[in-house]
Amino acid sequence: MVVPRPRQAGRAILRDARGRVLLIRFVLPDMTFWATPGGGVEPGETPLQAAHRELHEELGIAVALEGPVHAATGIFEFEGELIENADTFFTGRYDGTPKLTGMIAAESASLQDVRWWTLDEMDNTGEDIFPRDLARAIRRLG
Repeated sequence: MVVPRPRQAGRAILRDARGRVLLIRFVLPDMTFWATPGGGVEPGETPLQAAHRELHEELGIAVALEGPVHAATGIFEFEGELIENADTFFTGRYDGTPKLTGMIAAESASLQDVRWWTLDEMDNTGEDIFPRDLARAIRRLG
C-alpha cells in the first residue's frame, strides 16, 4: 500500500469589488485545473505566510488576508508521487488587473492563465476548479 506524502498549502481567495474570484489555470502533465493563488508551506512558515509569499511569487502583489476561512484536503498524483494535500484558505480584496509575474521557471511552465470568475461561472464551467466546493465556500463567506 502506498502512503501519500503529506503537503500543507496556504491559498488566497481574492475577490474584487464586483465579488468575482481570482483563479489561476494550472497545466500539469496529468491534469489541468483552475485554483486560487497559493502553494506549499515551506519549513518554518505558517499557511498564512505561505499564502502571502505565493501571492508575491505568482502575481507580484501584497494583499491583506484574513482567516483561515476554509480548508480542503485532496489526494492526487504528481510526478509519480502520491500527495495528500491540505489547503488552508484565507480571504482578501484585490481590485487590480491580475498578471502572472515573479514566478520561478518551474512555476511559469505550469501557471498558464489568470482571470476573474463569477460564482455562477464557477458553478457552470466544464473545467475543473479546485477545491470542488470553492464556490459554495465563498457563498458562505458572504
